[in-house]
Amino acid sequence: MKHFPIRLAMAAASVMIITGGSSLAAQMRPANRLINISASVAIHPPGRTVPNMFMGYSIEWGLIGRMIRHHDGRFKAMVRSIKQLEQFTGPMLLRIGGNSEDEAAYDLPADGHLPPFVHINIIRRTLVRMKELAKATGCQYVIGLNLGVNEPALAVRLVKAAERYVGRHHIAAFEIGNEADFLGRFGRWWKHNNYHMYLRRWTRYYHAIGPYLGKIKIEGPAFGGGGWLKDLPSYLRDEHSRLTIVSLHRYPLGAPIKNPHSPQFASIANLLKPGTADQFAVEIRRVVRVAAPYRLPVRFGEMNSAWGGGKEGVSNTFASTLWVATTLLDIARVGGAGVNLHMSQGIDQFPGWYGPLRFGADGHLHRMPEYFGMVAAADVLQKNGRPVKIRLHTRLNVSGFAFVDPHHTLRVAIINRTSSVNFQVHLGLPEGLKLVRAYQVTAPSLRATSGVSVTGLRQSGPAIGRMFHTRLQQVHNPADGRAPLCPAGSIVIETFQG
Repeated sequence: MKHFPIRLAMAAASVMIITGGSSLAAQMRPANRLINISASVAIHPPGRTVPNMFMGYSIEWGLIGRMIRHHDGRFKAMVRSIKQLEQFTGPMLLRIGGNSEDEAAYDLPADGHLPPFVHINIIRRTLVRMKELAKATGCQYVIGLNLGVNEPALAVRLVKAAERYVGRHHIAAFEIGNEADFLGRFGRWWKHNNYHMYLRRWTRYYHAIGPYLGKIKIEGPAFGGGGWLKDLPSYLRDEHSRLTIVSLHRYPLGAPIKNPHSPQFASIANLLKPGTADQFAVEIRRVVRVAAPYRLPVRFGEMNSAWGGGKEGVSNTFASTLWVATTLLDIARVGGAGVNLHMSQGIDQFPGWYGPLRFGADGHLHRMPEYFGMVAAADVLQKNGRPVKIRLHTRLNVSGFAFVDPHHTLRVAIINRTSSVNFQVHLGLPEGLKLVRAYQVTAPSLRATSGVSVTGLRQSGPAIGRMFHTRLQQVHNPADGRAPLCPAGSIVIETFQG
């Protein structure tokens, strides 16, 4: 399996973060001139507080055991990847499910007499290691149950095993079925699948597992865009007392789409166009309004760049770093409760070119380009951050985000998604704010699958450590200390204090 290493100091087998060894001018893409744009930030009134556990992974059932095994240092690498994000935004939420959710069951019989479509065996060792990971990091789980098999007894077995071996206090919720609006792919009793049929079976499952839930509730409905969002108001009206999280799934592009003129064709141009990130914010904002009367948080329980496992040369490039940072910050800005970036890596018949983590031919777990987008977004959001208004006066393919944390520290992210336009930003800020930190995330090109660098950033130690920002001159124009330079294809993050 081909692997593309990405530079990050926390990865055991990767290259350290760049802290200004080369001048910023050398990183600028060729351009006729340096464009000046202006931006204004209004701190008051701030928006809705970003909740804990905003950041999350979504991992296929058949993959999680392989990712957290102790061989090849994968378990330690997973711990490091989670702690790196948790230092910014608090505990992570790991959702274990995906397509394999409806193909898996706990402790399958060894005689080979398996229920239809079920071929992934969830073993006790996997659940025990999940508990070890939770104890090491403080993360919690959403555990997916097989609805596709239409046998509630199998769900009961997994619920009881999860509570025994993972532990109730490590489980945030259970999930009954993955993307039931697409369950027609299983045929037979799902052949004529519709929302009302789904709800009857969902309710049957809930009554079966209910006696074993205790205070644990359900994340759902985990619809994947199969046309059932119109039924969401009815679902919430009937089932809100059984839910703890409202979840949706979204992939803006499709890896199997062959028509290059399709807006869903998986290309870097389509991935980075403004509408690709905007559609997440538009969709979740509508659902946030529907869920508001029930005071339920809404998150993308599974999301990534392109369904069908992602596309090599798109989903595993630096372009995905820019897309992830833009999309996650936009979701937080409009009140979304969180995201789970999906990982599959061949478990669900798809190659899995997307994802923040991937184990390579060397057996080790590596951070991929999307991970850098998660780190950048987490640093801007911080724990319990609140969005404030920022306006960029430009028509370039650029986004700006600003969040203020409980300590009244302002963080601004400028994301340049262009391939060849370099610019500097003149920020209009309230009086009294002083620039205290700044850094920049870049790569050799949008198509780069390696060589991601973070200029102006260092760590307190070689393993996990906390990150400290340094060398402001490396990110700013020497002629104007308040005008950060934004090379084509880059993220610039600045921190201000009063």
